[in-house]
Amino acid sequence: MIKLTKKLSQTSVLAAASVIMLGACADDSTSDSSSGASESSGEAQEFDFSHMFPSNHVMETEVVQEFKALTEDATNSEVQIISYPGAQLAEPDAQYETAATGVADIGFSVHSYTPGQFPLTSVMELPFMSETGVEGSQILWDLYEEFPELQKEYEDTVPLWTATSEPGQIFTVDKQVKSVEDLEGMRIRSPSPEVNRWLEEMGATPVSMSMNETYEALERGVVDGTVGPFHTLLDYSLHEVIDYVTVGNFYMTTFFAVMNQNSWDSISEENQSAMEEINGEHMSQVVGETMDKRAEEAIQAAEEAGAEFYELSAEDNEKWSEYLQPAIDAWIEDKEEKGLPGQDIYDRAVELSSE
Repeated sequence: MIKLTKKLSQTSVLAAASVIMLGACADDSTSDSSSGASESSGEAQEFDFSHMFPSNHVMETEVVQEFKALTEDATNSEVQIISYPGAQLAEPDAQYETAATGVADIGFSVHSYTPGQFPLTSVMELPFMSETGVEGSQILWDLYEEFPELQKEYEDTVPLWTATSEPGQIFTVDKQVKSVEDLEGMRIRSPSPEVNRWLEEMGATPVSMSMNETYEALERGVVDGTVGPFHTLLDYSLHEVIDYVTVGNFYMTTFFAVMNQNSWDSISEENQSAMEEINGEHMSQVVGETMDKRAEEAIQAAEEAGAEFYELSAEDNEKWSEYLQPAIDAWIEDKEEKGLPGQDIYDRAVELSSE
């Protein structure tokens, strides 16, 4: 919750969460923060930043801390950010709701942890959308700015940024995947319905589980492989248990950071303007750059651990594209049937990618 001049303890924040879960009105939870001033009062405000990433994860050390430093510098420390990493305040799939209801002021997580909640944002989880986190993050933010229908997915919060990881690849144990046929019958951990669809098209069996569970599942043979961005090899120690990497830029993980509306309204117009220079495109690029840098480190770690890499050739891509296209078509059809501009969003994303 927003706090003026003093910080509530974590216990108090969690207690507030319990009250809301029992049915208390969300507006009441932020009633003290709804009377923002048009001019800066000079009084420090503290805002809780809740997220799922561990305290030693680059999302905390390089993204959240960068946002904190830039915000406090731009507002002369009148807006102060207090980070709660490691899902201290909410589970990974509850971060958006945590911010929307005012349990915390800001929530930061992964879109696919709440399937169906961000239908148009999930366009970046389709195959071959981008080659880097920087590019993918720019595409997603441009789509957000251009399409009101996409903006509506965040209408009960104030979006601070959207972003993507570097592209996702296929990591396997024992068996190398070079062709579509190699995936036949393999059990592959999947992060989302979009990825499930194209894995099934190729004859694989998608297994839904969190990345936190994946190391053990690979080690024990529960799954034969997983899809994931390169950085997960290092951040989740997967380089210790996988043998092969198939590079094909198959999808992207997408991220959001959103702020409670009342918390935002409590900030002076002067400080809001200063923060708007940081939020949005700038922070989207910070995330993309962080992911790309971490990907390079993860590739090196996997190579040193003995993993064998195979990159799809142009000829390979043609065949994979034939199998992946039905998943793209199904995504577009699903959105159009729901009255959403699936075709327009997809076409624009492809256009932005080619620029």
